[in-house]
Amino acid sequence: MSLNETELKEHCLNILQSARIRNRIVILCEGVISQVQGRRSPQLYKQIEQMPDANFYNACVPLWWKEYRPQFFNCGDRNDVLNTYFKILDLHNADSSQSFLNPDLLFAIVDLDVQFAEIQEDYSFKNTEDIFYHLYHQGNINESNTDHHRIWVTGLIHKEAYFLSHGI
Repeated sequence: MSLNETELKEHCLNILQSARIRNRIVILCEGVISQVQGRRSPQLYKQIEQMPDANFYNACVPLWWKEYRPQFFNCGDRNDVLNTYFKILDLHNADSSQSFLNPDLLFAIVDLDVQFAEIQEDYSFKNTEDIFYHLYHQGNINESNTDHHRIWVTGLIHKEAYFLSHGI
């Protein structure tokens, strides 16, 4: 179930107004957000980090990377993640005084899935499949292209297989 426009805006504002993202990498990922009990608030968003998929990605960050540890946020399905990414940027650009976000540190991770997702916003790539083929070559990350991406696409069905196959 996708977020409606009101839920999307509330979700984005809660992320933007969370002091935990100040000077931190923010990574939006797929995963259930409706399990948060009570009204969605910045305090309750800490619980999201404990849910799959955010919990999985958080566990993959090396322990020694304490200074730069990203903040992960579940944002629903693949389309919700993409919508959240662009809505967060729009809201931040409209009123950065109410935001702790550094837009240069905002990223999204989505699954490739069987069908690609069109990217309706102003972005360098038209869909998730174009992003995938620009990022990877024969299953390996095309490192020379990584600077062009804020939206990353996993290429395997299970995230665990992606990290295991790349030795991360």
